[in-house]
Amino acid sequence: MGWRSWVPQVLDNLIWIILAGVFAFFVTRSEHFLTPINITNILSAAAVLGVLVVGQTMVLITGNFDLSSESTLGLAALAGLWLIVPAAAPYWGGGVLLNPYLAVLAVLAMGAGIGYIIGLLITVGKMNNFIVTLASLLILRGLMLGFTEGNAVSGLNFPPADVFYWLGHQPALTLPWLGKVPVAVLAMLLVFLAGHVLLNHRRFGRELYAIGGNRAAAVASGIDADARVRQVYMLSGLLAAFAGWMLAGRVASIQVNLGEGYIFTVFAAAVIGGVSLQGGRGTMLGALGGVLLLSTIDRGLNLMRVSVFWIQVTQGVIIMVAMFIDAQRIRFRISAAEKAAPAERPQPAAVSGDSA
Repeated sequence: MGWRSWVPQVLDNLIWIILAGVFAFFVTRSEHFLTPINITNILSAAAVLGVLVVGQTMVLITGNFDLSSESTLGLAALAGLWLIVPAAAPYWGGGVLLNPYLAVLAVLAMGAGIGYIIGLLITVGKMNNFIVTLASLLILRGLMLGFTEGNAVSGLNFPPADVFYWLGHQPALTLPWLGKVPVAVLAMLLVFLAGHVLLNHRRFGRELYAIGGNRAAAVASGIDADARVRQVYMLSGLLAAFAGWMLAGRVASIQVNLGEGYIFTVFAAAVIGGVSLQGGRGTMLGALGGVLLLSTIDRGLNLMRVSVFWIQVTQGVIIMVAMFIDAQRIRFRISAAEKAAPAERPQPAAVSGDSA
């Protein structure tokens, strides 16, 4: 078999090797890295990204993209608070004064609706998924500007808004070594667990892998690929709105550019965690590793007082490395498949002789 037989397995699990190496590096570089408060900060920073990555992973497994999730996140956070707080300064809300619990339900339904509409445009309208989600990203960002006319929406000193902020800042439980763990971290882990069960232990997940691996074969076997694609976009939109609700609790006021640029980090976390851009491959466990890696690097570089500009360079390098790993993973699998398949050689034609 040789070394080529185990290279794909190493590439699939490379994220945990890299994460361990990066963790060890920062432990030696900063005495403040391996502390309860810093570990909690790493997990808290990973929470919003992690929820987005779960939705994106399911979309990628079907062989599609969802560029709109960062704008769905921003619009959900802004619209939810906009529905709760008064109009004009200092809140700049809509003056609807909606019950905050209803506002949360409204933004989650809005996220799911946005995802389903995108899925309809792709499956029924037969539009390119990249272009549809890119256009949706721009439309949703424009709606954020339209809601507020560029003003930042704030719920500070408005008690009903505390419910909307709850998910992002409320501590859930106290652990012996970590101390107070935010409820957002537990929510992220539960979302990953639900995603893992869905992909690995339910027919829904098996069908997603089949669609991403070979759509024509999946359809021929009786799978309704279009329905599944619509469903994963709806789930992606729902989780993006959930992440927006989560992120709203971590900021004093919601700016119209909230979530801008998140999508690149989401793709990097998913791909470096083993999710293929070609579809049909990837796990929630690997995606979680990608999320933890990016959050660890970001927090570690901050502790080392690295300039924010160099942090952006590092993030760009990570995205490039993720693409390289994905390309090598595909190359080795194709090579292994070609060697495993029996060579098809033309058989010599039978020669018929004249009978004596």
